[in-house]
Amino acid sequence: MNLTIGIVIAIALAVGALLLSGLLGKLIGLAVSLAVWGLTGYLAGKLMPGEGYGLIGNIIMGLVGGFAGSLLMTALGWVGLIHLPFGGIIAGVIGGAIAVLVSRLFFKGQAAQ
Repeated sequence: MNLTIGIVIAIALAVGALLLSGLLGKLIGLAVSLAVWGLTGYLAGKLMPGEGYGLIGNIIMGLVGGFAGSLLMTALGWVGLIHLPFGGIIAGVIGGAIAVLVSRLFFKGQAAQ
């Protein structure tokens, strides 16, 4: 009887570890994505004159910049750049700089917080 309980507990722990590792992998992937977006937004903000947007603003600018940069690289036919090891960051910084420029054109009178 004790052996059966031990086997059931071992199986439950193994299943729990497999489920947790999948969830943990997704959380780590999200954290890495947020860090890359923040870095991309920070670098784009440093390229452009003026004040920054703060951590959350940089992450949002990095996300928008990554999307815009990827679209721009695809439109120009420079898809190979995106597939380089740091090509996504380069495309994100270029797109982020464009996003910063566009946002400053539309919100010219408002100060960035």
